[in-house]
This record gives sequence, structure tokens and C-alpha cells, in this order.
Amino acid sequence: MKHLVLVLLVLACTAGCLGTAADPPPADEIAARFVAAEERATDFSATVAVAAGSENVTARLFRKDPGCYRIEYLEPGDLAGTVVVSNGTRKWRYDPTTRTALTVAGPYMNAAFSEPPYPGWAEGVRGYTETVAESLAEQNASYRGTEIVGGRTAYLLEVADDSKLFEAPTRYREAVHRFKVRIDAETRLLLGLEMYGNQGNLILAADYTDPLANTGLPDDLFVFDPPAGTTIRPMPTAAITPLFLSSIDDARHYGVEMPSSLPEGYAFADGTHLPGGYTVLRFTNGNNDLEVVKRLHDPYREERVLPGTPEAVLLSDGREAEYVSAGGKDQLRWRDGEYAYQVTGAMLGKTELVRVAESVEAAPVPA
Repeated sequence: MKHLVLVLLVLACTAGCLGTAADPPPADEIAARFVAAEERATDFSATVAVAAGSENVTARLFRKDPGCYRIEYLEPGDLAGTVVVSNGTRKWRYDPTTRTALTVAGPYMNAAFSEPPYPGWAEGVRGYTETVAESLAEQNASYRGTEIVGGRTAYLLEVADDSKLFEAPTRYREAVHRFKVRIDAETRLLLGLEMYGNQGNLILAADYTDPLANTGLPDDLFVFDPPAGTTIRPMPTAAITPLFLSSIDDARHYGVEMPSSLPEGYAFADGTHLPGGYTVLRFTNGNNDLEVVKRLHDPYREERVLPGTPEAVLLSDGREAEYVSAGGKDQLRWRDGEYAYQVTGAMLGKTELVRVAESVEAAPVPA
């Protein structure tokens, strides 16, 4: 009898010990560790399945600092094989079915938009982890237990607020008032998330498979070389409002390159400046204008130039330029790195335009 009692006591103790899991860290500590892991991640990859309303997309995601990403669509079938690639300065989207590539560069990348039926909203998958990290850093999260996700133990955190937390990365940019995230208890990487509206309606859900960070993704993964026979077109972009330059002081403030040598009688009139995109400066003598343009060169967009057969000109610093005259105007144009330059006047002559061009990188014109 004593032996039976002893056995029962041992079994009870053992069952109690097995049923008591280690206490998880506090919610704010879990959140802080996730935020820290996101900040330390120089690269990231995962397969992500996204459901937003009636739309479902699965893609292989690769991301690397600074600003590089690659999205390889796996589902749905009519999107499978489509690839989106950005090296931080140029973006491509290639459709193997139509053998068409759309491309955009520089500041216009943020203004690019997609035409149906392509689900442009799905490209937002590259920023889900950043959005979650920013919100967890600002909001108080609640611990909702643990779950097993793909064989991994995940901490479940929830953030809710009566006011909008952020906009959902969906086609309609719905306001998110609550979200849940599943964070790998060991790696601190995202395993899943759900975003909800103010009525508790599910807006978007995403599941991550095989997430990895800091694996040393190669740079050439984010370079796109259009296959032979590809039709290349510029990606459509929305209009971007540039800065208006009403004075020399405005130009100096924004660090705009300006000529220090002008034809006699010419003075600054006005200009426009889109940082990283273009600068257009207009000078006038009251009757005629002199225009100096610096524009990010894009070989896939048609460049507006004066027609005619150009004459080769060698600038004093060795840069190769072209001079052309047509329709009562003359123009000197050249390339310097990623930018194309044009100096256009009202038949000022090659010598005068060369003098202006060679002074463009000098000190700004005195006010």
C-alpha cells in the first residue's frame, strides 16, 4: 500500500512538472527583441503567402540593405514567374508570358504605379516586417500565448488601438486598428501576421515560410538583365511636384549646380528642382532665354533634344559633348556619370554655350 501511494505521488509530481512550461518573456521584451533583430537584419529572405480580401498572392521575397529587393511570384498561376527587382536606384518588373519588362529609376521609383490586372499592392510584402517593427516600437503589445507554426514555437503578440495604427499595404489602403504577429521564439523573425479594421474585420494575413536573416545575399541577385527579345518600356509614374526656385538663394539652399559664367546681360529668372531627378534653370536677358538642364539619364525613356546632326565638341576637362542648332535655337549637351546635361540658348553660338557649360560645377551665380 505504501509503495502504491509513493508511485502515485511520483506520477502526480511528474505530470505537474511536464505541464508547466517555462514562463515566456514579458510582451515588451519580446517586442524589443523583434525590433532589435529587424534593425540588425542586413538581408532577409522568406516565402510569403498573403491573403487580402479575395486576392491571394504567394511570392519568394529577398531583401537587402540599402533598398534592394527581389520578389518572385509563385501564385496565382497567371502571375507565376513574374519578377520584380530593384537595386535601390532602378526597378524592373518582368513578365515572362508577354516577354515585357517595365522599368523606372531614381526618385520616380516611389511615384511608379501599376495598371490592372497586376496587383501592385502585393509589392508591399517587402515592407511588412518594417511596418510591424515600427508599430511595436511605438505601441504597447499584449502577450496572447504561444503557437506552433511550421514546427517552430512562436510568441503571439497583439496590438490594438481605437485610432488608426497604420494603413494596410493593400489595394484600398484600409486603416488598421489591430494586428497580431507570430514571432519565432528562437530567431525573433516574423512567422505570421494579421491586420484588422476597426470593426474587427480581417484585412490582410501573411504567413512566412523559411524566414532567414543575415545570410549574405549576393548583390547580383538584385540586378536584372533583360533576356534577349524582351520589350522594354518605361513604368508609368504619377506626376511629382518639384521645388520651385524663385531666387539664387533658393538654388544655393538646395545645393543646385549653377553656371558661374553667363552671356552678357543674362540673369537668373527661375527654376525647378526635383532632388535626384532633374534641375531646370532659366536665365534671361529680357528678350531671350538660356536654359540649363540637369536630368537623371534613363536609357529607357526618350530624351527631348534639339533635332539635327550634332557636332562633336571636347570640353576643357575632357568631357565629350555635342553641339547642334535648329529652329532658331542652339544646344550643347553632354553626360557626366548618371546625369545628362543640356545648355540651350537662342543662337548664342558654340563658343558661348561651351563657356557656360564649363562653369556649371563652379560657384553659384552671385545674386
